[in-house]
Amino acid sequence: MIGKLSADTQHDMFRPMLCDFIDPGHELVLLADRVDWGYFEREFEPLYCSNNGAPSVPIRLMVACLMLKQLYNLGDETLPAYWVRDVYFQYFSGMTFFEHKFPFAPSDFSHFRKRIGPSGFEKIFAYSVKLHGKDVPRQAKFTLSDTTVQENNTTFPTDAKLCKKVIDKCNKIAAVEGIPQRQTFGKESKQLLRDTYNGQHPKRFKQAKKAKKRLKTIANHQIRELERKMNAGQKLFYSNDLELYKRVVNQQKHDTDKIYSLHKPFTKCIAKGKAHKPYEFGNKVGVITGGVKGKKIILAVKGFIDNVFDGHTIEPLLAQMQTNGIALPKELAYDRGGKGASEIMGVKILIPSAPKKSDTAGQKRTKRQKHRRRAAIEPIQGHLKSDYRMAQNYLGGKAGVQINALMSACAWNLKKIMEKIKKKIKLLFLKTLLQTEFIMWQKMGWGL
Repeated sequence: MIGKLSADTQHDMFRPMLCDFIDPGHELVLLADRVDWGYFEREFEPLYCSNNGAPSVPIRLMVACLMLKQLYNLGDETLPAYWVRDVYFQYFSGMTFFEHKFPFAPSDFSHFRKRIGPSGFEKIFAYSVKLHGKDVPRQAKFTLSDTTVQENNTTFPTDAKLCKKVIDKCNKIAAVEGIPQRQTFGKESKQLLRDTYNGQHPKRFKQAKKAKKRLKTIANHQIRELERKMNAGQKLFYSNDLELYKRVVNQQKHDTDKIYSLHKPFTKCIAKGKAHKPYEFGNKVGVITGGVKGKKIILAVKGFIDNVFDGHTIEPLLAQMQTNGIALPKELAYDRGGKGASEIMGVKILIPSAPKKSDTAGQKRTKRQKHRRRAAIEPIQGHLKSDYRMAQNYLGGKAGVQINALMSACAWNLKKIMEKIKKKIKLLFLKTLLQTEFIMWQKMGWGL
């Protein structure tokens, strides 16, 4: 059963109304008044089919809280504390009166994400683009694109760590299912993991190598023992887990499609050529930015489960723009990592290359300027990571890769709208002030 926010606007002497004491010029107040919250209610209402049972969390409240989470880099568990003490958070969420308690459990965020899925979050992102109105051109002449890595919240993977986790998982399964074990190896595996630390030191190399081999032996022993003692139903239930554990324990250094995390097996090892971080463990995210008069709006964003070639990320991003009703650009600038097709879906792909002998000085200068402008996407990706929760993906499952990327880009677009509104309000205030002073000068005889 779908929940609704209270529409009561009657004053209560014991409960202050938010509109009575907040600043109407605050950025969150202005943004809340500009967003058409009815759009989200119309789009997501079909997902709440039943008319029975307890009412759900209101859609307006849930969508607003998801936006605030990304805008201010907060988690599911940390948002409630900020929401209770910030009246502007409450106004943005559609509250009429000041509330002393967060209106729902943080676990409802997870339920809502599963209910609407990546397609629902794509609607939220598409709306954040449409909010910019005339700043989104009917057909952009020139846009920028690049990829970055959205890291997963996993520890740095080593063979010893993964084997130790497999041993612990097998022991946990045996305890839950009541399967008798010959030995748990709990104390020994813990010490063996310590022995692998600093394994490249000459005095510790042999000991670390021996400890790694022993951990692998124990992990394989625990897996085989479970398979041997499980009944048919248990084997069927845990078949995927046991296959994953086998792959993790027996994978070799130069294998392809390796497993780097047990709770997020889709994590990839991506090399971006950074001096300070040669390898990043997460998933690739593609971004397209554009906008009139230098306004950098994110027009498309997509997370990729596989470690795809950079040039192959362009077509899905352009397809997303078409799906969301955004006209494709004429030209798209990419770095040298996107070498391949010179034209995709009618869009010309610009890759830095040596100038042609037939190019005039003006043509060479134009090409050089376009490729220099492409670098403007780099700070955008930096802000998405540092300010809008793309640095680490804390959401579970493959769908979480796409959901977190979409909401990070949505937060960027909303922040740009807030800046635009504040700028307009400031200009309007200055204009009104100047007009008032001009009238006063005329009355006092100081006019021209």
